[in-house]
Amino acid sequence: MPEVFDRVLSKYFFVFCFAFVSCSGQVKEPSDQDFFGVSTFISLLEYDLAALEDEIRSLGEFTESLFLRQDELVSTGDRTRYKIEGVAANSEPGADPEKSSLYITQLATDLRKVEDMILVTNPLDSVFRKILQKYPVVSQVYFNSSIQLNRLFPPYNVYEMLEPDLDLTAFNFYYEADEAHNPERKPVWVDAMYIDPVGRGWMITLTQPVYHMDELKLVLGMDLTLNDIIENYINKTSHQILIIDQEGTVVAGKSKTIEVFSLPPLKNHTYTQTITSDSFRKEDFNLFKSRSGEVRRIADEIINHQQSEVWMTVGQRKIKVVSKKTSKLDWFVLEIFL
Repeated sequence: MPEVFDRVLSKYFFVFCFAFVSCSGQVKEPSDQDFFGVSTFISLLEYDLAALEDEIRSLGEFTESLFLRQDELVSTGDRTRYKIEGVAANSEPGADPEKSSLYITQLATDLRKVEDMILVTNPLDSVFRKILQKYPVVSQVYFNSSIQLNRLFPPYNVYEMLEPDLDLTAFNFYYEADEAHNPERKPVWVDAMYIDPVGRGWMITLTQPVYHMDELKLVLGMDLTLNDIIENYINKTSHQILIIDQEGTVVAGKSKTIEVFSLPPLKNHTYTQTITSDSFRKEDFNLFKSRSGEVRRIADEIINHQQSEVWMTVGQRKIKVVSKKTSKLDWFVLEIFL
């Protein structure tokens, strides 16, 4: 993959130089070339994010088609497919890997509606599975409904991972897609990092509301763990990339960039094992809360003053940092020239 990234980078560089020389007869200062790494990284990332948006739109349309057939699916559906025990069905250990896990919170007041929605949405199991096979960066696919039903693939240990009385509508991966927050009913990125309730670490989520007869039936979600982002993008480029969010918190980065910004070792941020809220504190990775005044200054110039090129002093060295904001996520991608 580093070779693929470098080939794409070279292509971007050639096209840019040809266009610029043709139009002006001059070549820009060499410092402007430093932005190709960041720009190409963002292009590759957002190309994949756009593909996921298309995928979740298609998933939403398919789910809407199920509700158009809900009477048929309820009357003919296999009521033995899932055996509900307490608040869950098909929970690990021993779950059927071809099926989702179901979670019905104790807040559910109409179990008949829950049973009907299970029957209507059973066809989603195979679709969820195909999405995970198609997109390695997606760690799980699911939906949450206001009737307090969650369907999630791949299956997990519901009883150990979730409290029995969670309110599914209280999470941002539900309400940021509802009518009040998303009247356009389009895919929404929940890019504020949060701990996944089912134990897969720190997440960002892509959501899509599903309506039937103008009623919000459920919110679909695709989760990307920060470890996926590190493995699929950060580790596949030779450039010294660091991603920070609008609040100044590090999303992902190369180990050398972590060291430059005087942050804790990267091993605590790569999810080699399940992260808990006790093993990772966001404030430890926030540039604005760094002990270094130089790091705080850099964060202020990039985030608050939108500076795309800054210099920082590390020991006796002057280090150049360039940055560019992504269009789909509220993130800044930095490249550090060591």
